[in-house]
Amino acid sequence: MDLTQLPLFPLQAVLLPHAALPLHIFEERYKALIHLCIRQSSEFGIVLTREQSLAAVGCAAGITQVMRTYDDGKMDVLAEGRERFRIVKVHSDAAPYAVADVEFFTDDEPVADPGLVEETITLYNQVVRIVYGGSMRELDPEAASAGISFVMAQKAGLELEQRQTLMELPSERRRLEMLRDYLQDVLPRLKKFEEIERIVRSDGYL
Repeated sequence: MDLTQLPLFPLQAVLLPHAALPLHIFEERYKALIHLCIRQSSEFGIVLTREQSLAAVGCAAGITQVMRTYDDGKMDVLAEGRERFRIVKVHSDAAPYAVADVEFFTDDEPVADPGLVEETITLYNQVVRIVYGGSMRELDPEAASAGISFVMAQKAGLELEQRQTLMELPSERRRLEMLRDYLQDVLPRLKKFEEIERIVRSDGYL
């Protein structure tokens, strides 16, 4: 087992690989962490916090942009999700912030059946049309790359724990199956809401 030490940034959020996450940095310990990562071009780990505990799996993040700095030292930065990791041991007294021994991991099953990819993307595009209209680009099943499940999960409206479960799955097939089942469940309700809105717009009595 190859372990890496990674500073942790616990959040009530789940960062997915390849996704962008804006962060407002205001605590002194995390100001120090972010400044260190910027100076060294190093990564830190974003991990979901649950009451008094941390999720066992998180996602490494790199700072891609400092969007704003404040007179009191606060910062708005943009973080990008990279590799996933499993926490092996947390060292709470190693720095002002927690530092963990982590093991990075990749998918055991990185490629899914093209039929499943196309089916899931088709469902996802229906959600995109209903929710975002023409303001967001739909995905092309013919141009789907490895890890397309993470791209769809970012905008599919998953709950926090659903996002965490999906991120932990070491299989593109299983992630796509989870997304497909979720989208099949949510689409009829979205379409119904869309139909209600259409009727309301066209009938002043409703």
